[in-house]
Amino acid sequence: MYLKNNRLPACGFLLSCLFLTSALLPTTVSADLLLSKAINESVPQSSTSPIDSVDFKIFLEDQSGSLSPVPVFEETFSESDAGTSLIFSSGPLFDQAFSLLTNGVDDFVTVYVGPLSNTYNESAFFGLMPDLVGHNITSVVANLDTIEITPLGQVMSMHFAQLDFTGSIEVHGLSLPEPGGLLLGLFALIGLVALPQRQRRDS
Repeated sequence: MYLKNNRLPACGFLLSCLFLTSALLPTTVSADLLLSKAINESVPQSSTSPIDSVDFKIFLEDQSGSLSPVPVFEETFSESDAGTSLIFSSGPLFDQAFSLLTNGVDDFVTVYVGPLSNTYNESAFFGLMPDLVGHNITSVVANLDTIEITPLGQVMSMHFAQLDFTGSIEVHGLSLPEPGGLLLGLFALIGLVALPQRQRRDS
């Protein structure tokens, strides 16, 4: 097969443009559910006043401890709140949480249910290795499916109750472009620069 010299650069130019365009186009156009963590807990509660609601909080904290914990959710729930959802998706605190969830470091998650709390590594809480590095987080959603507060009685000035609740924590976001696609675009750009020089040498 014989190709004339004036056709080869044009063909290479078109292929380079095609590769460059495909490499730089975003690979995802809509937010996906990146992970979902089911919650099914039975937690004892105590208070100096009758218990008909519970404070629910989630904080993210960097592993070094150099930054203040970032509140993801801080809400008080009663039984009438069953079936509701909380959405965390904007503001300076969301930007800080986004950074901690995608920095490639196994940071900490602290969950408060009333006065009780537990602290976990991100990898253990979300089932990740170590976090959502390589993604853009668009929202974190807390779903409260059921909640039941059962009074257990009073001892002296302290009231006791049992809290049972089910729900889930969801993280939504986008996958970042693969590095290989960016490299392909770079090679295509190099080809665009090199082709005219080759054409001048061949002429």
